[in-house]
Amino acid sequence: MTDSPKNKHLKPYDYKINGLDNDGATVKKIYAKDPGYVIYRTDTAIRVDMDDDGEKLATHAKNHYKIGIDLARIYSWLPEDLSWSEPINKQIARAMATNIAGNYEDAKAMLTHAEARIKKLKIIQGKIQYTLSALSVVLFLLFITFILPTYIDGVFAKVLQCGALGGLLSIAVGYNALEIDIDANWKTNSLVGGFRIVIAVIASIFSYLAIQSGLAFSFIQDNESSYGILLIAMTAGFAEMLVPNMMGKLSSENLSADKNS
Repeated sequence: MTDSPKNKHLKPYDYKINGLDNDGATVKKIYAKDPGYVIYRTDTAIRVDMDDDGEKLATHAKNHYKIGIDLARIYSWLPEDLSWSEPINKQIARAMATNIAGNYEDAKAMLTHAEARIKKLKIIQGKIQYTLSALSVVLFLLFITFILPTYIDGVFAKVLQCGALGGLLSIAVGYNALEIDIDANWKTNSLVGGFRIVIAVIASIFSYLAIQSGLAFSFIQDNESSYGILLIAMTAGFAEMLVPNMMGKLSSENLSADKNS
C-alpha cells in the first residue's frame, strides 16, 4: 500500500468520510470499520483496506481472496459513478464484511442478489435514457415545424409531427417490453431512442408520398380533409412494420408485373 499525501499510513480506524485513503482517493462512504480492516467507497470503487500489522491479517486476506471472482464480475456491472447505486453498494459492502468474517457462502448469495439488482437498475436507467432521448427528438421536431411554417408545407409539417408522435406513442405503449442492452452506456441508449423517432418520421414521409402518388391508401385522396393522411402518418410512425410491409408488397407486385409482361 502507498502512503497518503501527508506520508502517514492510515490504519482502519483513521479513515474518515471526506478524508483521503492511503491511495489519495476521497472517502465518500464508510460501510464497516473493524480494528483489522475498513470497507469504504470512493467515487469509483468499493474498497477494503486491512491493517498490515493486524493479528488476523492473513485470515482476513485469505477470506477476501475467495470472493475475488465474484467481486470482479459484479464490479463490471457497476456504474462509473457509484453514487447512482448506493443501496446496492451497501449490500456489496455487507457481503465483503460477511466474507472477511469467514462466511463465504452467505457472502456469495448476497452478491448474487446484488448482481441481479444491478442488472435491473441498468435496464431501468437504459429505458429512461431511451425514452427521454426519443421525447427530446419529438420536441425538437415540433419546435422546428412550428417556427418554420413558411418553409414547410402545412400538411407535410403535420405529417412529420404525427409520425414523430406515433413513434413516441409506440415507445410508451411498449415501454415494459423495451429491450435494453445492459452493457450499453447512456450515449448508446440515447442514440437508439432518438433514431427510433427518426425511423417513425421517415415512415410517415413514405406513407405521405404513397398516398399522394396513389400507390397506397388512394381512397384517402377522395376525402377533402387531411385527417386521413395524418392518421396514416401517425399509424406509420406507430407501427414499425407498416411501411416495410407496404414496400414489400409493392416490390412483389412489380416483380409479378415484370414476369407477366
